[in-house]
Amino acid sequence: MPHSTFPLVIDARPRGPHGPLAGELVQGRCVLGHLLDMARTLDDATVVIHARLDEHPRLTDLLSDRSAAQYEFATGPPPENASILRTDRLYDRQRLQRALRKGKDPESAVLWRLDQPHGLSGAEAELTRRQSYQPLGRYWALAPAQLIARRLQPTRIRPNALTLASASLVMGAALAVAFLRSTPLTHLAEAIALALALVLDTSDGHLARIQGTASELGRWLDATLDELGDMALHAAIAWSAFARDGHPGWLLLGMLYGMGKYVFVVTTAPGATEEKNGSARSPQRSAVTTSLPVTLRRSRLKAWVRLMGHADVRWHLWIALAVIGRLDAALIVYAVYFPVRAMGSALGKVVRHA
Repeated sequence: MPHSTFPLVIDARPRGPHGPLAGELVQGRCVLGHLLDMARTLDDATVVIHARLDEHPRLTDLLSDRSAAQYEFATGPPPENASILRTDRLYDRQRLQRALRKGKDPESAVLWRLDQPHGLSGAEAELTRRQSYQPLGRYWALAPAQLIARRLQPTRIRPNALTLASASLVMGAALAVAFLRSTPLTHLAEAIALALALVLDTSDGHLARIQGTASELGRWLDATLDELGDMALHAAIAWSAFARDGHPGWLLLGMLYGMGKYVFVVTTAPGATEEKNGSARSPQRSAVTTSLPVTLRRSRLKAWVRLMGHADVRWHLWIALAVIGRLDAALIVYAVYFPVRAMGSALGKVVRHA
């Protein structure tokens, strides 16, 4: 029978060759930070971290950019009835959520073990691979994207070239939406351009991994051009609808989308919290951890709402609506969606830190 409440704790006692594995960096963040952030997405309650007493100061330093209200330290082993996240493990958040909801051991949600040979060296690549997960594109875009990457691996073509090609297709589709006459042929051309852009956008990451050419510049370029294409396409949709109907409300929707998306990105960016101003206080330490039940509040409705904002889902919506010449529906939906999500995120942070 599913359990709705449970004690959730982090076991930071596992050690590696250089000390506590909690301090090892994965994707620029310590393992302890990864686990704390994951635990906080499941519930806003204080997370109890079990560690050796002499290591509390070191672990405190690792979490110096977080509010002390998010966690507290304890000594000794975690309670037997707790759901334990170990710092020698990396977990899949969705699988962990399901496991906790059903009262199962979090071990069933482990995606990578750091206590095995090459554990640390392979963790980065595994997390990066999983970040490219596509709810819809994996059923059709992933295979051609991987094929393109394999064909280009021995060549001098680098991932940034695919990123630029993908962005060019999106910008081309945006220009077609804005300035070409609306016909079934142009609708089909726009949909094809967006579909090809998605394949190339998927392929650049795979090419970077198999060539070993991944770089900070490439990641920045990919993220920046994705946002630029997103904004350009919705601006084109707003202009096209305004030119068609002459109603200024379309231009207002375009501005609302741009502002809402910007605020949403800012308020949901990792580390965009009040703790960055240095006002965090010292954490409390407690030896009592059998209390602090964690309530799993993320409903399926909330998961579906989040899924609506997934870039892959929005990209497929563009393709489908482009075919029937109704991209304006995407503008209407997301001109409401992103401002509401941004407002909800901002209010949530205000309430949590009040």
